[in-house]
Amino acid sequence: MAERELFLKAKETMLGKMQGERGIGTMSEKSVHSVLKYYYAPNESYHEIPFGPYVADTCVDGEIHEIQTRQFYRMMNKLTFFINEGAEVHIVYPVSVENTIIWIDPTTGVVQKSRTVKTPKRIYKVFRELYGIRELLDNEHLHLKLALLKTEDYRLLDGYGTDKKKRATKTDKIPVELVDEMVFEKLSETVSLLPDNLPEEFSVKEFAKSTALGKNDASVGLLLLHRLGALKRRKEGREYIYKKMIPKKP
Repeated sequence: MAERELFLKAKETMLGKMQGERGIGTMSEKSVHSVLKYYYAPNESYHEIPFGPYVADTCVDGEIHEIQTRQFYRMMNKLTFFINEGAEVHIVYPVSVENTIIWIDPTTGVVQKSRTVKTPKRIYKVFRELYGIRELLDNEHLHLKLALLKTEDYRLLDGYGTDKKKRATKTDKIPVELVDEMVFEKLSETVSLLPDNLPEEFSVKEFAKSTALGKNDASVGLLLLHRLGALKRRKEGREYIYKKMIPKKP
């Protein structure tokens, strides 16, 4: 169960720091990253801790949390160093599973909400990200947390078109609720996320449809799952056909 009260306190702390700033989006880091730092380490003295040639997002008694929204491969050297130095490392991957766009008129300051969109299948993007650090998949000192969030996406009405929304400026995404937290002691345990609605054998196209991933992300995700032993594959014509090697979730 997600610790919602702790998360709300972290959000309030972050928003409090914005007092005196010019407004949303003017902080040195984005709000999702900032709130999650306070969630995992409420004491600010444990934030941005020098660790060898790198800086850890949070570090409490040798336990590190690194919050990364994309491009896991960029962390490869950092993660390897942390682990080799004896740290327990948690990658925190924020996933917006419900998002509401908030439009702000930059002239009048008037705020208006757009429709809310639920995107639960965003969790499958983690397969593509994990492929970038595949050499560390079975390291017992590297863990993963998926922070499933409801968010509000703030944008300025300064774009093109009659509604000024085309190519409008995106200022910040504010996390408003921690819906759930999925914890994996080993990165390889993410094979449990494989969708249940897939047939026993399937193509890249079918996997992409089931997970709402683009074809390239779906292909890389399947490479990861194949590497983990969750799938086996065979060539059929010019494409691979994959078969599940793990039982369906109960």
